[in-house]
Amino acid sequence: MARVLVFGAGAVGGYFGGCLQRGGHNVTFVARGPNLEALRSSGLRVTGAMGEFSLPVDVEGGSSGSFDLVLLCVKNYDLEGAIVPGDVVLTLQNGVDAPFVVRDQLGDVVLGGSTGIVADLPEPGRVHVVSDYAWIRFGELDGRGVTERVERVRSWLDVDGIEPIVAPDARVSLWEKMALMCGMAGLTTLYQRPMGELLSDEATHEEFEAIVGECYTIAVARAVPLDDAFVAKRMHYAEGIDANAMSSMSRDFARGRKIELETFNGAIVRMGESLGFDVPRNRGVYERIKAARA
Repeated sequence: MARVLVFGAGAVGGYFGGCLQRGGHNVTFVARGPNLEALRSSGLRVTGAMGEFSLPVDVEGGSSGSFDLVLLCVKNYDLEGAIVPGDVVLTLQNGVDAPFVVRDQLGDVVLGGSTGIVADLPEPGRVHVVSDYAWIRFGELDGRGVTERVERVRSWLDVDGIEPIVAPDARVSLWEKMALMCGMAGLTTLYQRPMGELLSDEATHEEFEAIVGECYTIAVARAVPLDDAFVAKRMHYAEGIDANAMSSMSRDFARGRKIELETFNGAIVRMGESLGFDVPRNRGVYERIKAARA
């Protein structure tokens, strides 16, 4: 049994933390606002495609104590206030920069991770899962392969409801998700159309593929070891996503909430500028969404 801190008990943190607690680990959640109050008073409830369960939970407004594993599950724009130490700290933010930001502060305790799950928080204290999968892909940040601590974390995460996937180089898995989400989050937000409609339309399919291609160019320029078939493989993966799927960013945009545009297409635009590469498709999505929010 591991002592685990889940910093950010939204849809992703709530689901994975709930599975870890149900699997026998000692889990503490950090939440805020109405979600904090709901978790304190009524516990955590999970519904949807991955099954249903309810748990009383240990929840705080901030972190204290020592932990074998810290899961950082906040959005990138809340990351600064969530960087807390642990024996191992696993970042689960979108984008590609979070683990390096955290490592700069905490040192070599950090592993980089990404998640595969479609879930929402329809009301405080309740996570609803749409996808019939929930995985965490993670690893070392320097390509050193599958180390002992990666295997140790994998054993902790290997509970009912979570598929832990170890990555020899976390940078590759981070860019796999980054490229996909620049297309999926960017275009489902911009057009407010689900994945099936976007990929069955010739124009938006081409736009999606071009966005992924620009991400590949930037990653290779940053010395990330992606294979030559990266774009084709990402498009194949995208075409297997549920046709009705929308990104969480598209839902947040429709609800008038803060969105992670700067984490996805905005970040590619900035990287392109710093490296001297033009990324017109990412820039177009970025500028049009910003204009729609103005």
